[in-house]
Amino acid sequence: MITVIYCSLTALAQTPTPTSSLHPGEIPKSVADYRVPLPKEGLVPDKETAIKIAEVILFRLYGEEDVIAERPYKVKEEDDIWWISGTLKEGHFGSVFNIAISKQTAAVLHLEH
Repeated sequence: MITVIYCSLTALAQTPTPTSSLHPGEIPKSVADYRVPLPKEGLVPDKETAIKIAEVILFRLYGEEDVIAERPYKVKEEDDIWWISGTLKEGHFGSVFNIAISKQTAAVLHLEH
């Protein structure tokens, strides 16, 4: 067991090789050096995927019940960014969530409630 831990720590201590310095057919020394090309349409190609990603994040932050209460969501795509916001029920006062997700990388670019 100690040997395994020692080997793991030794492997982590090695300096990774930048991806740009690899030659064709050469294998990266570290998993962190491996880059997967993104699909042309991006990681978030449609509004259904954008909603799923938004809900995972929003449920964790604000609770599933509160986020679902803001359905139906308003979804629009603008400049390769998915903008998703909740709707406020008639007769209710307050704010709704607003989240922006990159169509290409799935990164959260904006979040407010």
